[in-house]
Amino acid sequence: LDPRTGEEPGRGLHEFDDVEMRGLSTRYNASEVSLLFLVVAAEHLGEAEDDGLVREISGGLTRAADYLFRHFENGLFREDPAACGATRYALRATYWKDSRLPGREDPYYPVTYTLVQAQAVAACRAAGRLAERLLASRRPRGEWDNLATTAVERLFTDLWEPTLAYPVIAIDQRGPIRGVSSDALHMLFYLDPEDLNRERLAAIARGAESLATPFGYRTYAERQEDYDPHAYHLGAIWPFEQAIIARGAAEHGLPSVQHVALRIVGALERLGFHELFYWDGEGDLEGGTAVEGQGCDLQLWSLAVPTALLSVVERSEPDVRS
Repeated sequence: LDPRTGEEPGRGLHEFDDVEMRGLSTRYNASEVSLLFLVVAAEHLGEAEDDGLVREISGGLTRAADYLFRHFENGLFREDPAACGATRYALRATYWKDSRLPGREDPYYPVTYTLVQAQAVAACRAAGRLAERLLASRRPRGEWDNLATTAVERLFTDLWEPTLAYPVIAIDQRGPIRGVSSDALHMLFYLDPEDLNRERLAAIARGAESLATPFGYRTYAERQEDYDPHAYHLGAIWPFEQAIIARGAAEHGLPSVQHVALRIVGALERLGFHELFYWDGEGDLEGGTAVEGQGCDLQLWSLAVPTALLSVVERSEPDVRS
């Protein structure tokens, strides 16, 4: 355990070249890395002819599965710095939108992020497949599948805002953090079609209309607390997220959502290869617009965008590809 870096058993790195912030390190400041490690390993195991790679890393996968199980409390995936002996992390939010949560300087821990809850569902199902095939797990597949079922139920009870008919962004000890966020679209990638009824799926698509731009979906809607079209995580348009949203929309039968997400292709073609785009809400590509490419130096999630978008387009119906 390391209260300075956020390290705990089975928790994956946020960044090897860490940054010092608020007297702490960002090195392990991501709650979802171990979850995605399990998901990718299970996908590879299902597609590869040789399971040698997954067997080679099975020790790490076992620790990741233990981390996943340990963070569940009655079906909610809880993030809490107490797990590493700390009271807070260097970062103010510990999933990919790690600048801060709307209306919070820091979460009132423990916190459940809605997107991470969906990723935890996928990770449970992945851990079950790995346990069945080769992972030296203390839990059988049936236990993982039952946990995934409970996690889905909590996702659409505790983390669903009935007034907005839209998922909350997170829930902490102070209560739900409400608002219209791209997290609700992003999470579809990690859920199975049978996890959502048609009414909830339609409600998410309707609510996300306020996120749509000529270049894809913003991270937050204009009326969201702390919204800023020039904020890194509170109003920008991220190409990597558009690829994930488009893929999830295809799996859940939402062609209109796919259409909006794939608008990012035009921005990348005409404005260059950027991590994210800021857009002030005026104009489009054809009419001359104030969209601006920004972001960090080249990262893996940016490198993956062209291949990911091409994969989505190739799998799509002809009307979406056009």
